[in-house]
Amino acid sequence: MRAASGTSGMAHGYACIVLANLVFTVGFGFVAAIDGGISVWQLVLLRGAVFALVLLPWAVRHADLARGSHRGLLLLRGGLGTAMVLCLLSAIAVLPLSVATLLGKTTPLWELLMLWLLLALRPHLSDLLLVPVAILGLVLILHPEGHLSLLSLSYVALVLALAAGMLNSLEFITLRRLRGSDAPHTINLWYAVVMIVVTLPFALLQPWPDELRIWLFAGMFCLCSLAGQSLLAEGMHHASPTFASVAALLVPVFATVIDWAVFGQVLSGLELAGIALVLLPAALIARAESRHSAALAVATLRWERGRSGES
Repeated sequence: MRAASGTSGMAHGYACIVLANLVFTVGFGFVAAIDGGISVWQLVLLRGAVFALVLLPWAVRHADLARGSHRGLLLLRGGLGTAMVLCLLSAIAVLPLSVATLLGKTTPLWELLMLWLLLALRPHLSDLLLVPVAILGLVLILHPEGHLSLLSLSYVALVLALAAGMLNSLEFITLRRLRGSDAPHTINLWYAVVMIVVTLPFALLQPWPDELRIWLFAGMFCLCSLAGQSLLAEGMHHASPTFASVAALLVPVFATVIDWAVFGQVLSGLELAGIALVLLPAALIARAESRHSAALAVATLRWERGRSGES
């Protein structure tokens, strides 16, 4: 019965994370549609305000849970998440959406490095081999013709997009550790507070848009972000950061499928092959999820390990 329950929990976690990435994709589509009509600082401030307003009734009813158990880690996760979304939205405002999404979802490559640097968890050979395959799939999806040169794009924006991928990997690690002690709503409530505190001074210095369409798109982006973060926090209770980071590669895949289904874009054979190359590694890593989860359950940070050895 326990094995069946564990399998069911993992399946639930996988489903939540995959659905979260679909919702995130829809939200990024609204950001692209805004086309710079509102500053990144204001957009993230609105995102934090929506999170806080939606979660406030829950916080009032569950004051003890809302206070959080690991407040330092909650603040760290909020800071990492805020920095990640600021970097990614700034990149989307300058780069083509496909390029920003591709570089912003290099999370699995960063994930392997961060797990080794922070937790001393050596990457498995299967991960090292499968993640580059998934990245190759993204390249085929986004640039099947090879028509876009990165040299013609803003170097600052390219760095911001890559930084978003790195920050996202750290965010997944902190989320996985937090889900052992705090509820998803607690995590997102603290995230909202950090977003508001960080962005408010900068957002107030910017002129606010007066076009209704921009406000509607910004509102839809915020609601998609809230739904996606709630699903992600729920899924991280059962799935490892490795799976979550690989599943983040689905964002460009979903964007391509939405273009085909909604806007009538014709998919080439290379793009279909790219989608397969992204999905296959994610499925194979998911099969080995118990191995990642078992290692993370007993892993400690390198500096914590040194302290325990001294005592």
